[in-house]
Amino acid sequence: MKKNWIYLLLSMAVVALPLTSCDSDDEPTNDPSKVEDPHDPTSDADQVPVEAFDGLEYLQGSLVVVDKNGEVVRNVYGTVLDESQPTVISVPVADYAAAEATFLGWVAPGKEATPVDGGYDYALTDADGAAQGSVSFRAATGEDGLVALMSVAPGTDLKQVSEVRFIDSDLWPENLVYTSYTKGNVYILNDYSLSWTTDVTFWDKFLGVDSTWDFQGPIYQQMPFYCIQGNTHGEDAILIWLSPDENDVAAHPYVQYYVNPEAYKYLPTVAEAQKVLDIFNDDIRFWNKMLAEMDKRNLRWSWKYGVWTTGNDEFLLGEYNSEKRLIKCLDLDQSDEDDELGRICDIELDDYYRYRYLRIRIFPPAN
Repeated sequence: MKKNWIYLLLSMAVVALPLTSCDSDDEPTNDPSKVEDPHDPTSDADQVPVEAFDGLEYLQGSLVVVDKNGEVVRNVYGTVLDESQPTVISVPVADYAAAEATFLGWVAPGKEATPVDGGYDYALTDADGAAQGSVSFRAATGEDGLVALMSVAPGTDLKQVSEVRFIDSDLWPENLVYTSYTKGNVYILNDYSLSWTTDVTFWDKFLGVDSTWDFQGPIYQQMPFYCIQGNTHGEDAILIWLSPDENDVAAHPYVQYYVNPEAYKYLPTVAEAQKVLDIFNDDIRFWNKMLAEMDKRNLRWSWKYGVWTTGNDEFLLGEYNSEKRLIKCLDLDQSDEDDELGRICDIELDDYYRYRYLRIRIFPPAN
């Protein structure tokens, strides 16, 4: 997807500035000879659209995020009701149809769950089609409020999840009732932003000296989230926060530094990003309205071309391939005049341009 031609002209104008100008976009590229096709804010030539998804990774990212030690970082969806069974996730649903829709939403794009009597069987495969185990989804008798159950087959490496119980929302514990969120509203939630530090100086930049960024850890704070889908009519609530489009080395280091294990685990999963992408592609005008509203709050969510910005609308995600040295991103750099849609892409870890990130929160329907 291309930006409007006017931004390309602006790009050429910035490149023509004399070396003595204080252009903060002139970041060192470490070893330019290794960057065969770096990212151009006016082009997606360095990005490859994802054509095949990993079914197990997608299901994992629909439910719970784990760190490199296999420990839970956060629940993406649902709640653990019994602390003695930490791998059993429960979800409130209005009826079987709602449970079925929720389960099918965890099936990766391009994959299929096979209908069987009373539910579905889902054979998990990776991006190349190799088997990864399976899960089953079945209607329940309603005993103890159980509407449906997703069970994980032995040998399936779905971490920290053994089953998902879909519970009648009328019997859901009152102290755990989900908050109502309305589309188009802004909510202040406690969440994590990311921060790095570097000792790179002006002369380091000028001379192209290599430098590294140290991750300072997630910063837990109050953050403004915009509701792009409400949960008052049987749908999940989806709320997002976008990192500002600003050329800040503390907020947007080079791509490879996002893969720091302590930073990477806070990036959204591909499954979360797909839900945002579906809304973006369905109603780009609503998306642009959201950006305008948040810009009025001086939050700088819209991408802008200039020396003080990243100049892109692409957000890194929590899935990468260490062997191929690729990381996934949510590519939203289109306008409502474009014919192309947003997409999920692979980019190289060695890409020496600044990408943004986002936070996504998903809540079951309010009951």
